[in-house]
Amino acid sequence: MSVKYRIDVSKDGKNITATFDVRVTDISSTELISDFHLNVDDQNLVPEFQPGQTRFNGTRSAILKNPEQDATVSFDISSNQGFTAGDQDTLRGSKLRDSSTFIN
Repeated sequence: MSVKYRIDVSKDGKNITATFDVRVTDISSTELISDFHLNVDDQNLVPEFQPGQTRFNGTRSAILKNPEQDATVSFDISSNQGFTAGDQDTLRGSKLRDSSTFIN
C-alpha cells in the first residue's frame, strides 16, 4: 500500500475548513490515485479532482446550511492498483467548534 492520506475537517460555527493531502509514497510505483471524494453535509468539497494523479492536496472552505444540526463528514479514496479507503464522522451541531481527522 503506497497511498497515504491525512484529512482534517474543522467546524467554526457555520464555517467549514478542510485540509487534505493524498499521495502515492512509492515514487517507483505505477500506482495512481483513481478517485477521491470529500463530503461535508452532502457537499463534495473536491469536485475538481482528476484521476491519474500521484498527489492531490489543498484546503477547501464551505458553509454549513444548518450549523446547529449534526453534519456528516465522509471520504473515499481508491487507486488503480486496488487500494481503497473510506470513513465517516460527525461534526456535532451542539458544539460551536468541532473537528474530524482521518489518517493512515
